[in-house]
Amino acid sequence: MKTVKILLLIFGLGLGAGALSWAAGGSYRFMASAMAGAAKSKHKHLVAVIGFLTEAGRASRACAIVTARLTSELASKSGIEVLERGRLDEVMQEAGRGRNGIVDAATLKKIGTTLGADAAVTGTLIELDDNKIEVYTRLVDTRDGRILKALTTTIRKDWKEEKHDDWNGINMDVDLDLDSAPEIPDDYNKSGGCGKLSDEDVSLVRTCVELRARKTAFDMKTGALKLSEMTKNPGADIKDEGLKRLFYSKMKEWYGSEQLTRLTPQEEALLEKGAPLVEKYPCQ
Repeated sequence: MKTVKILLLIFGLGLGAGALSWAAGGSYRFMASAMAGAAKSKHKHLVAVIGFLTEAGRASRACAIVTARLTSELASKSGIEVLERGRLDEVMQEAGRGRNGIVDAATLKKIGTTLGADAAVTGTLIELDDNKIEVYTRLVDTRDGRILKALTTTIRKDWKEEKHDDWNGINMDVDLDLDSAPEIPDDYNKSGGCGKLSDEDVSLVRTCVELRARKTAFDMKTGALKLSEMTKNPGADIKDEGLKRLFYSKMKEWYGSEQLTRLTPQEEALLEKGAPLVEKYPCQ
């Protein structure tokens, strides 16, 4: 009798652990099942999952987590295929989102014609309190932008929100970086200490610093760059004080902007090209 009771207890604990695991991902499974079912019923077999945004049209860590989890659940459904994220990001960056963060019909059509996606899953997140988020999910036809399925779900946050919407909440001693910037004599270029940059190169340097500021702000906003894992300020390696001030000024500006977007592949390439010039500035 004792053996039977022990076995029943173990079996019950196993079911309990499974139930908890299921409950944790149940909302995402529900959303994925609804979207996959609607896609199959409309004969949409290749689906693109576009990153979710907040109601203000901004990217956030919560948006990134919900998008990733929903994508994973959708990919496990039979009868549909989920477009690889890297290919989608490239098209999205080239086409751009609308000024309010919404993907317009032209961008959807490009996703369809360029990548062959039949439909796209997108949506909006609204934070209700510290633990709950309302998720508005939509399945959209890439041909004409028609909404094929809409769903509202409330999920519970099971992650720690490390980012701040307010720049003042970021613990970063910018003044320390500025104080440590090396002083370069005004006549250093004339004295042969280093070659003088052309006006074109100076313009490229400033452009790259601004791009780097935007990239850093975006990574911080979405949680790709974690403050808890940073061992130094993101602009600590910029030697010139003027460039350093420009970098932090633009990063703060972009961090609070609703127009903050990921760099396009062309901008990433330009940033990489100008990196050696930024490192040596004001020398050639």
